[in-house]
Amino acid sequence: MHYIIAFIIGFGFGIIPFSYILARIKGINLKEVGSGNIGATNLGRFLGLPFFILGFVLDGLKGLVPVLLVKGFYYPAALAGAGAILGHIFNPLFRFQGGKGVSTTIGVAIGLMPKSFVISLAAWIIVYLATYIIALASISFAIVLPVITTILGEAELIDRIFILIMALLIIYAHRSNIKRIIKKEEPRTVLWRKK
Repeated sequence: MHYIIAFIIGFGFGIIPFSYILARIKGINLKEVGSGNIGATNLGRFLGLPFFILGFVLDGLKGLVPVLLVKGFYYPAALAGAGAILGHIFNPLFRFQGGKGVSTTIGVAIGLMPKSFVISLAAWIIVYLATYIIALASISFAIVLPVITTILGEAELIDRIFILIMALLIIYAHRSNIKRIIKKEEPRTVLWRKK
């Protein structure tokens, strides 16, 4: 029962569409512009860096808060994190189409493996500043996180397995971006310039 409760708590947080709500407040429907994605990246493309940061942080909190919450009750935090990420990516409020899960995974990683998160975030920043391709930076983050977590031995085995599965899920969610990157068609996004 603890496992089910932890997952449900995480999922409940995960389905809150913060970036979509922020865009609607500004009169923009993220489902109808850009990539059609309801995550922070699409928000940033149209409303600029401050909104990207706000959406990114709020989506990250969807992962961090349930992890810390269930930890306080000694419930399995990894399952709360899984629920949050899956709720974000497969959002039932949008016909099971949500964001790519990177922001929420970052929040989960901060709660479960903070040292590995910092190194992985550095990888994201380096790749982004070198290419201005957010999808490539996000894929790099997803690859680096489970590798560094394993090298540092920072988390329990179950948490390392979980973060590997979630990283693979993030890469899968970026499959269309990967095709465009290979074809050199993926757009470059300078977040401090809004459209």
